Amino acid sequence: MTSLEQVDLFENSDLLPPEVLGIYKEFPDELTYKECAYFLKRMESLGYVFEYYLDAVPFNLKKIN
Repeated sequence: MTSLEQVDLFENSDLLPPEVLGIYKEFPDELTYKECAYFLKRMESLGYVFEYYLDAVPFNLKKIN
């Protein structure tokens, strides 16, 4: 079985707790770079991080250990 640490939670949002899923659903599918920064800040406040590049496509959502 795959460890939760290895799973991109953007691709497995059913594994997210309700408060994290709520923030995830607040943001549109297409973001600006500035929106990604704000989205990341909100997720970090709940103990999650992700990556994004200049194309503003978030990926690799993980729980902070």
